[in-house]
Amino acid sequence: MDAILYLIQPNDLETLILEAETPQDVLDSPFVQHSLFLGEAWQELNPLLSVNSDSAALGYAIQAEHPLSDRRPGLSLAVHYNTVVRVAEIHQALQQLSVDEIKKRYLVTIAETAPEQELKLAELKLLFLQLQDLYRDAVRHNLSVLSVIQDGIRLDKLP
Repeated sequence: MDAILYLIQPNDLETLILEAETPQDVLDSPFVQHSLFLGEAWQELNPLLSVNSDSAALGYAIQAEHPLSDRRPGLSLAVHYNTVVRVAEIHQALQQLSVDEIKKRYLVTIAETAPEQELKLAELKLLFLQLQDLYRDAVRHNLSVLSVIQDGIRLDKLP
């Protein structure tokens, strides 16, 4: 499963809630703004965010909280969003974490550090920094965050 996060204006989010029929409609939407493609690495980064954390908000940093539509089952499984208020909470919690903390959490999860683990760690650290930046930008511009998680995400355009 791949993951991608998008920033979106709250009014445009409402339009997507009403009009999107499939996850691909969301991926191709002209409303989505800045994106962060996490690929399959989200599955490793996501637990590192919330382990030993006091903030429940971090559990929604990658897999957003609310399904885009309860009326369309395929859409409700793959596409979720965080409100502007939740985005601010996640941003605050992400600022409390450092790259060193992510590294420490990652090293605890593996038995030994082989070269491929070091490469994976570097990827996760970079994605973490990009995730912090994404949420910082969302807070600055009062935007919501959309998450799309499904197999084989294909992007016809880059926002």
